Amino acid sequence: MEKPSQSILILGAYGFIGSAIANALSVAGHRITGFGRDTSYGRSILPEVTWHAGDLGQYCTPESWSTIIRNIDVVINASGVLQSSPGNNVTVTQADAIIALAKACEMSGIVQFIQISACGASDQAEDDFMRSKAHADRYLLASSMTTTVLRPGLVIGRNSYGGTELIRMVAALPGIAIGFPEFGKVQSIALSDVVEAVLLAIAAPGKFAGSYELVEAESRSLDQIVALHRQWLGIAPARRHILAPMWLVKLAAAISDGLGWMGWRSPLRSNAIHSLAGGVVGDVRQTREILGRPAMALDQYLSSIPAGKQDRIHALLMLLLPLSLSVLVLLWLGSGILGLIKVEEAASLLAGSSLSHQTAELLVLGGALGDLALGFGLLFRKCVRLTLVGTILLSAAYLIGGTLFTPELWLDPLAPLIKALAAMGLSLTCLIALDKR
Repeated sequence: MEKPSQSILILGAYGFIGSAIANALSVAGHRITGFGRDTSYGRSILPEVTWHAGDLGQYCTPESWSTIIRNIDVVINASGVLQSSPGNNVTVTQADAIIALAKACEMSGIVQFIQISACGASDQAEDDFMRSKAHADRYLLASSMTTTVLRPGLVIGRNSYGGTELIRMVAALPGIAIGFPEFGKVQSIALSDVVEAVLLAIAAPGKFAGSYELVEAESRSLDQIVALHRQWLGIAPARRHILAPMWLVKLAAAISDGLGWMGWRSPLRSNAIHSLAGGVVGDVRQTREILGRPAMALDQYLSSIPAGKQDRIHALLMLLLPLSLSVLVLLWLGSGILGLIKVEEAASLLAGSSLSHQTAELLVLGGALGDLALGFGLLFRKCVRLTLVGTILLSAAYLIGGTLFTPELWLDPLAPLIKALAAMGLSLTCLIALDKR
């Protein structure tokens, strides 16, 4: 007899793993409630899901969950924060909030909880990401609920986000292969296998209570994983191989950590480096136990989802995004600083038109301050999309103003107005590349 549909709450339901789980459970006939910060985005990709907006950092008491879990049969936690930054505390998000939710579930009589943890989660781990996951895992497994803790290795899916996106970016480097000789071995897992494990746990909760590591049988170096993705993308083999020493990787991670305080969530951060340096390996017997078969091998999985032109373009676009944004930051900050330093020279170009010298100076000063505001705005992830729109609008204003008051600049050998068109195009490209996961 077919099991009746259930009402399921999924934390992180629009994320890389959570969205795949939510979609599969919805297709299977279950009623899904998604929890996350950006419910407008959630509704756009999963319109069939009922959404509840919330920040896990604000849900650290059982009472805060009471309304959300009303009439819920099963809870799935697919949320996670790689590293602490403003508005994101790893321990609060991954341990405190989840334990509070577990207590609320026990109080309300919810009998099943599925936790998407991580392979390598341990109280002795070097980083708070793994320690906080282990803390929540331990509480859930000791609770009165039927709990399934899934600990996947490196999750590879058709979509890309975080670590998988970084792998594709490195794989897309033209003519160059970067090696990471000091990293440990990695066992990956297909996203479809993670989803299947969740479906099996939902169908037979008592049978699959406990903790299960989800990994493919073969352990590979990160270099091998990148090479497989390069082949999958259809990019020619590298002509030159460069080894990345650990000190350089740690320096890049430290820079990424700093950018994290400006809202940028790069996958190349210290917590990720700690995990990769120690290796990501698990027990394949546990994988066979829950799936009833070995996990799909990485090369087999990639062959089952052939890459297309869009995958190559996306990988290259994401590879160029940091450079493109850096160029725009330098362009607008440089333009603003030069405008303030050389007000008289810039104003003289406009004063020859129908504008008075005083008006021309005010326009130069206003433009310089606007340029500086845009340059600084591009540094912060939270406002970068709005700022990019601002760069396009201000560039358009410069083009219109230049055409009206100094049309001769269209014929200037340095082509300042034509270059403004190129800057608008670059801003528009970055705006597209910054689309959500």
